[in-house]
Amino acid sequence: MATYRVFLLALLLPLMFACGGSSSSDGQPTQELESRSFFLGFTPWYFAATQNAISITYGRLNSHGDIIKHHLMEGIPWQEALDQTSYHPNVEASLETRLANTATSMTVFLAVDSLNSSRDELSLYWAESDNLPRQNDWANRSWSSPEVIAAYVNFASDMIDRFSPTYFEYGTEVSELILNDLDAYADFLVFAEAVYTQLKARYPQLVLVTSVALKSPSSSEMQLVTTHYAELLPYTDLVGISTYPYVFYNHADRGDPSNLPANWLTQIRLIAPGKPYAISETGWIAEDLTIADFQYSEQSDQTKQNLYLEKLLAESENLDMAFVIWWTATDFDTLWENELAQDPVAKIWKDIGLYDEAQQPRQALATWQKWFERPRDE
Repeated sequence: MATYRVFLLALLLPLMFACGGSSSSDGQPTQELESRSFFLGFTPWYFAATQNAISITYGRLNSHGDIIKHHLMEGIPWQEALDQTSYHPNVEASLETRLANTATSMTVFLAVDSLNSSRDELSLYWAESDNLPRQNDWANRSWSSPEVIAAYVNFASDMIDRFSPTYFEYGTEVSELILNDLDAYADFLVFAEAVYTQLKARYPQLVLVTSVALKSPSSSEMQLVTTHYAELLPYTDLVGISTYPYVFYNHADRGDPSNLPANWLTQIRLIAPGKPYAISETGWIAEDLTIADFQYSEQSDQTKQNLYLEKLLAESENLDMAFVIWWTATDFDTLWENELAQDPVAKIWKDIGLYDEAQQPRQALATWQKWFERPRDE
């Protein structure tokens, strides 16, 4: 889209000058606003487990975005979905909170995890609580099981009918499965073909998404992903990009976006040539981060966070991204200290908010808002 606009401008500039340009009602030249190719938005990840936090979160999403990513990571109600019976009230309550708080003007990007959080097995079970162990026959089933395919398609169809998404992700960060277990990935490909075919038949206008978690360009990991992700491209309308370079890349001084490799994002063109792209999730720490469990430590601040956002949005425009999802609008220190029990994995994303833990806006929010105020290319 960006290349097209440059070409179109080259054609129109001579005509504009020949006609004296455009002018306002008082005869003064008007200035065209810069545009953006992508939707901008967040997930409704709360900073605390309170009703007030939920209200503030959705208020910020509605004020600063035109797309929302509802990412259902809690598991699948497998048996209920297969039998098409009622879900546990806990499941329904979670879904209702999302639906009731989403502005009708929002474009919806819906993701329903078919992989577990470690991206090495089938998603777990959702009932009275999240991510319960799969029981009975479900414990030994995997993606190619006919029951798994039928249950997932049933649940996905129900969620699509409820949320009315424009984009639907059924394979989140499936590149991690390639790195974790190639035999399991072969099993997932059977699932992908069946799910894609059935959902496409039911919802022909729905854009079906699988995503790649980017790591250092030209690394052995990305070479392996490039080789095998090609097998999934026939069952992918749009390629989502999950990228957190401050932790999952291996260059020096990762906390400073000035050190990003030149092809940190454009490497996606080699992984999925000819496909449309979108940032399915990203973020950058605005504070120093140390995680002793992983022997990880990097320095950052809100200025570096803002620099990353500037780079991200400029590159996303050049790549004609369909949307950009920043994972959380607000730092979730309270949630991390309490409900998440200071989980070291969750700490990776604790301080990436455009609002800090004191609910104060960071420098990057102004950059985000300037881009958000640009008209979006249709």
